[in-house]
Amino acid sequence: MTKTALYLLPMRAFVFLLAGLLVPSFVGDAQNSTCVSVEENGDEVTLRAESWDPVSAIGRTLAGRYAINVSVEAPRWAFPGDTEDVAIADPAFSKQHNDIHYYLMKRHTIEVRFSTSENEHPDDVPGLLRQVADAANREMPYGYRLDVSGDEYALVPTTTRNTNGDLEDVLPLLDRNVTIPLGTRSIAQHANLMADNLSRQTGFHIGCCQGLVAGVPWGTATIEFAADNKPAREVLKSLMLAEQQANSQASSRHPYYDHWVVSCDGAGAPCCAIEVEGRFSFRCP
Repeated sequence: MTKTALYLLPMRAFVFLLAGLLVPSFVGDAQNSTCVSVEENGDEVTLRAESWDPVSAIGRTLAGRYAINVSVEAPRWAFPGDTEDVAIADPAFSKQHNDIHYYLMKRHTIEVRFSTSENEHPDDVPGLLRQVADAANREMPYGYRLDVSGDEYALVPTTTRNTNGDLEDVLPLLDRNVTIPLGTRSIAQHANLMADNLSRQTGFHIGCCQGLVAGVPWGTATIEFAADNKPAREVLKSLMLAEQQANSQASSRHPYYDHWVVSCDGAGAPCCAIEVEGRFSFRCP
């Protein structure tokens, strides 16, 4: 028996500064919202994503549907030939919003197939995620690597196109080393200092970390923390672990955050957003 479902994955919207004008956040919704097709045929599953960032869409589906701890970091992009006007990409959306024009990444399609075991979990998670990276590297003008640490995974972009359209190696955002002076602050404040450090290094506006589930914000606990020239990814992991430990002792129940998503925009004022998420954050019926 074959079953097909569409998983709607609403990503948080950006607010972009373009040509000196504040573009409303619904533009981010047009760019980032996507549906992932999930087709089940016995113990065989096919995922098909068609969007500007299908890697993130598939990653969120795997986290939401199968509780796989996979983080996805989107590439920064700058080549005009890789973009299209939202009025062309989604005419209905543009018409509903006063015929708005805004340049988005062109859509790409990625499809992966895998088998599941009796508990309906993918049989080979590392192999599945390598398949996602390989498909992205074939179908998109970017290159991804897969980081594996136990049962934690991250799909990280390592090549992108420059403004001339040439592929070039890039230092992934969270590979960069950051320093946070020792201090007692909320976890969210420590994360903001990390983001500020990344902003100074890249010239991009970097935001972190706007996790909010069931009205509960991420990073409210106060801890003493410091980082001395450590990769931002490791700093983020440490802060997420500290948040989990603090919440385990709290009287009220807090959402469990175990992975992150990085989204970037290259148009207007370049910016990236680092979002912390939990398994089943985007679980759909």
